[in-house]
Amino acid sequence: RDVETAKAELDAAVAAEKEALAAAEAARLRDGELVELGAQQSALEERRVQDEAALAEAREQLALVVQRDEAARTAIDEARLSYASVAERMAEATAHLAVARRLLDAEAERARRQQAAAEAAAEREAALDASEFSDVEAATAALRPPAVQTELDERVTTHAVQREKERALLFDLELRTLPEEPIDLAPHEQAALDARAAWSAAVDEATRAAGDAVRLAGLIDAAKDEHARTAEDAAAFEVLQALADTIAGRGANTRKMTLETFVLAAELEEIVDAANRRLHDMSEGRYRLQHSDALAARGAASGLGIVVADAFTGQTRPPQSLSGGETFLTSLALALGLAEVVTARAGGIRLDTLFIDEGFGSLDGDTLDVAMRTLDELRQGGRTVGVISHVEAMQEQIPAQLTVRALPNGPSVIETR
Repeated sequence: RDVETAKAELDAAVAAEKEALAAAEAARLRDGELVELGAQQSALEERRVQDEAALAEAREQLALVVQRDEAARTAIDEARLSYASVAERMAEATAHLAVARRLLDAEAERARRQQAAAEAAAEREAALDASEFSDVEAATAALRPPAVQTELDERVTTHAVQREKERALLFDLELRTLPEEPIDLAPHEQAALDARAAWSAAVDEATRAAGDAVRLAGLIDAAKDEHARTAEDAAAFEVLQALADTIAGRGANTRKMTLETFVLAAELEEIVDAANRRLHDMSEGRYRLQHSDALAARGAASGLGIVVADAFTGQTRPPQSLSGGETFLTSLALALGLAEVVTARAGGIRLDTLFIDEGFGSLDGDTLDVAMRTLDELRQGGRTVGVISHVEAMQEQIPAQLTVRALPNGPSVIETR
């Protein structure tokens, strides 16, 4: 063939080679996109399964919140006497419930963010394993600014133009003075191919590293926002936790007195005051009961204690130090005080009947007279007092009696006297 024909064939071959390389590069990019889309599809399917699990969990939590709301409404109805109105108590309970719901939403959102952060960390580790970098700092350090990348692209373009000029010059020289032996271009062509492959790999690695850096920056910003938001929820949770500990008798409540015990202690003070009016007459002014909220031993709950003030000694002592008769009189005074408080709490409804079972056998004559005199006062006030006892002295003082008498063959009969 002549020179023109060879040159035309060479140009056609070079153009075909460029098209083949471009097609191979496009195929490689399409394969990468296919793999990435498959990974995204798997991640979306996994996230859908997680969202379904989160939805089921949220429904369970919603059922618990509804149940707690009903219990809270019942508690409001029972405790409305502690507030100026039911509306005020409902408003406060609604505020607490809203805080609890926000806390629940915050916990769910934090769990979701933690899951997303874990997935992003796994993707980052996988990208690092697939790259030539050992850690994130190395990838960040390898990133070049846009200005440097532009300068490198310009240098590559200038070099390509200069190389084409030199090839044209060499080709012209070959036409003028052909060497006796053909020049082996294979090593140089292979070196050019290797350089092009290294350059492409470096560009791909830089692009991948830039994407990783952008994703890491987004994760860092999201983590900062989540930390700031959960800090407010944590502060609100600490307030609610402190309130719950106080009501349940935990935390700073050193006496371990629950809210229920606190209310009962207030009722006990009224009962003790009512009982002292009876006990003062029964003990001839010697004994007086006092409510005590002193700290109980061994970390037990406090608030419902009673001590006995002895006027003879001017000191207080525990109820266990009283004798049998004194204990009976004290118990009788407390029972009568409780009846008066219950009557007042029930809107003035009277407790017209009182039964006392045993306890009289431990009384001496004087104490028995005091007890009987007190019961007579109650009876004269219009109440019916029933006494269950085996003490003969009491039987002599009580005119109306029901006697249980055992028969020889086993059964018993009730007789009226």
